[in-house]
Parts: sequence; structure tokens; C-alpha cells
Amino acid sequence: MSNAELRVGEAIIDLLAREYGVDVVFGIPGVHNIELYRGLHRSGVRAISPRHEQGAGFMADGWSIVSGRPGVCVLISGPGITNVMTPIAQAYHDSRPMFVLASTTPTGALGKSFGPLHDLPDQAAIVRTICAFSETVTDITQLPALIERAWNIFSSDRPRPVHIAIPMDVLEQTCQPFTRVHISSAKPVADEREINRAIEILNNAISPVIIAGGGTIDASAQVISLAEKLDAPVLLTGNAKGVVPSSHRLCAGNCLIFGRVQRDVETADVVIVVGTELSDTDLYNNGRELNLTGKIVRIDIDREQLTRRVTPTVGLVGDAASTLRAIISGLKPRTQTDGENRAHIWREHARAKTNKIFVPWLTAIEAELPSDAIVALDSTQLAYSAHWWLPATQPRSWLAPYGFGTLGCALPMAIGASVAVPNRHVLAIAGDGGWLFTVAEMAAAVDLSSKIVFVLWDNSGYEQIRESFDDVAAPQMGVDVSSHDPVMIARGFGWTASEVTTPEQLSISLRDAFANAGPQFIRVLVK
Repeated sequence: MSNAELRVGEAIIDLLAREYGVDVVFGIPGVHNIELYRGLHRSGVRAISPRHEQGAGFMADGWSIVSGRPGVCVLISGPGITNVMTPIAQAYHDSRPMFVLASTTPTGALGKSFGPLHDLPDQAAIVRTICAFSETVTDITQLPALIERAWNIFSSDRPRPVHIAIPMDVLEQTCQPFTRVHISSAKPVADEREINRAIEILNNAISPVIIAGGGTIDASAQVISLAEKLDAPVLLTGNAKGVVPSSHRLCAGNCLIFGRVQRDVETADVVIVVGTELSDTDLYNNGRELNLTGKIVRIDIDREQLTRRVTPTVGLVGDAASTLRAIISGLKPRTQTDGENRAHIWREHARAKTNKIFVPWLTAIEAELPSDAIVALDSTQLAYSAHWWLPATQPRSWLAPYGFGTLGCALPMAIGASVAVPNRHVLAIAGDGGWLFTVAEMAAAVDLSSKIVFVLWDNSGYEQIRESFDDVAAPQMGVDVSSHDPVMIARGFGWTASEVTTPEQLSISLRDAFANAGPQFIRVLVK
């Protein structure tokens, strides 16, 4: 190998670092991806090692949400990919960029099914349904164009994961450093005539409502400006929490799941729907679609999304920020009406409907939560109410498994967030059942000295599922599980750990935890 040549694994990482700004990846090294790790070392890219590839995917996702850049996973073939499929699916459901780079079976064994180690019948095909694209590459000349294609999707299309599999023997080949292949791409621009139609509708609106989804995560200023121009309350989906600060007078928060709020929205004369699927998770109404009776202005970067669930009066295909900017420029001044009052009524309705069991605990957390904190939530009862109860002051600070509803993501997503912004506090909330899915990542958090405060809501099992059994008069089975002594487990991993049984104790423990360095664990023992 000449001085100018690199191994293919090195050349890939060199290109990612040099041309695409990749400076951190998540993954576990193995015999099958050593050449990629050789490249990481050569290029000075930081490699974060979880304890399971599922952790790598969730960390990359959390890092991506907070940083606004694609999370990158570097994995081995076979089980490396099958282990990471849950976080890939989560990123797919919630429209987030993730670049999954993995080794695969040597070229001579691809698809032969004679039992090579880590063999899958077709690795790329297995994950293709949860990716923007998934390819196996044996011709190294294709790599620069595929990488460019991935970043174009991340930056100018509906962002979703991409997987590229490269046979081990191909990674070991030598080549000249890759040159970036520049392929022109741009976000879609909404039709000017349709923008003018939208402006006309909004200028004549009497009781407009804005529903902002995850597609507005980088359009905070425009959403706020639109709301203020129209004096319209803003309902946020989970993935948009923080796009309008919770303290803003027109922020109705994440309360679209409540029937009363849905009924009010259905009677509004104009509803602006921006960057959201209006999914079951957003509505929580067993698949019933919103029956909007007024005019609908819908904006989405994905053309196919425009007519799903609702048929818009005006459908605009475009990036949220630029499309809203164009609309705002044509709006006439209007007097303040009842937007602030409607937002207040909906927020208070959500609080009034919150299960009284959770209110004192959420109040304690809210009082101690730093204003710039990042919050990572798992699928657990306390977290469900936290979605509308706890505040968010800025976008890209709220992490939760909205689309896929998985368990176990809060801890590794919090770790990824802490890697992205190590100086900000990160609060993670999980139940004792979900925590056990990824408990091993407590070790990674200590290795990284993560500034994480982890609140464990411990009701000795799957309480939500217990209640679901009861709701249909089915005998409970498999829901009573225990980790026996979570505080001892946490301390064994190197965390500072405590146990509380009252909201008052939780307040004190949170105050101490946020004031101290290193990962902090608080078990809330629910009796």
C-alpha cells in the first residue's frame, strides 16, 4: 500500500469527516468493522461505545435531535444490525436522520447461505422498510455518490435513516482517498399561487388554530411569528415541544390528545397544520381522525403526507421555515382576539385532566428542572403526563419515543444528548420495566461522565399494562416484574444513587442531583 492509499474503511471515514463534518459516531468495535475503526482513529473522529448496539442507535438518535445533525452508527454485520433495528425504526417513524454504516458478510459468501459468521440472507433488505434507502456496496466507486445521496435526504427531504452495508473484504481493500461527489439538491419550494391562496384564507380567518409538528423543529421563529400575526393558539405534537416556548402566551402545549381540545379544534374556521402526520400518538383517539369542519392549510416537505388523514383546502409542499416565511410576509395586521385565552383554557384543561397520582410528583420535577434542561422520556406513566405538564423553553430539548412507542430509549437517548451538549443538564425519566431494557448503558454514562439525572418511576412492573388487562377484564399475567434493588444496581455501575418515597423528598434529591457532577440516579418507590 502506497503512502497515498487508504483502506476502504479508512477512506469512508475520511470522507465523512472531511466533507460532511462527522466528528462523533456510536457503535461497538468488532472483528468485522476494525477497518472502519482504523479510519475513525486516523481521522480523529470520536467513537462512543455503548454496551449494546440498541444503545448505539438510541444514543445516535438523541444526539441527532439535540445537535440537529445526522447521528452516525458504526456497526458489525449480522447481530450489530438486528440489534439496532428498534432505534432505526424509531428514527424512521419520527422522521429523523441516522446514518448506519455496517460491515456485512464477505463478498464470496453474500447470499450463499452456507453458514458464514453473522450471515443474514440479505442484510440490506432486512432494514430497507425502515430506511430512506438501504444498500449493499461491493463496488467501492459507488460509495461517494451513496453517501452524498444520504446527506441530501437528511438536508433537503423528509429526513429518515440510511443504511449502507459493506462486505468485510471490501473494507480491507486499498484505494485512493475518496472525492466528494456533489449532487445538487434543494428543499421543495411551495407553489406561489398556493401560497397566495393560503394567505387569503388566513387573512379572513376568525378563530385560526396552528398545529405544529416535528417538521417545524427548525422553524421556531416562523411558527411564533405566524401565531402572533394571527393571534392563533399553537398546539404542539410531542416532537415539536419547545418550538414555541411553554411560557409563550399562545402556546397551548402538547394537549391535542384531549377530547375537549380536539372538539374545539374541529370547530375552528381555519386550521394550519405544519410538519405533522397527525398520528395516533398525537391524537390518542384510537385511530379516529380529526373531523375538521373549517378550512385547512397544510404544509409538509413530504408531498405524500399532504392528504393523509385530512384533505387540505390548500396543500403546500415545502420546508416549514421558508413556506411560513412566505405566508407571513402577506398577512395583514389584525387586532388581538381570543388566541391567548384559548391557549390558556386548553393548557388548564390538560392539567385538570392529569391523573391526581402524578400531579405532586410532576410539580416537584417542574419546580427543580433547570430552564435549559434537556428531557428524555421513556414509555412510562409518569412520562406520559410529563409530555403536557413539564415545560420546554427551546426546540431540540425534548426526546421521547413518539412514533414507535418503544421501551428503554430514555437512558441511551439522554447519553447521546449529553454527548452533544455536555454542559447542559439532562433529565431522563423511565419506569422500572423500561429501564431494564437498556440498564447496561449506565456503564457508558459513567465512562462519559454524563451530566444526567435519571428518575426511575418504580411500581414493580408494567403498571400501564396491568391497567390495560383490567380495562378488558382479562386476568393479569407477566406484569409483575422486579429489579429488586435499583439503587444498589445504580451504585454498582458507579452512579450516585438515592431513593425517595414522597414528592417532597424528590424535590430535595433533584436539587442536589442537578447541583452535583456525574450521573445521578433517583428511585421513586411508588407504594
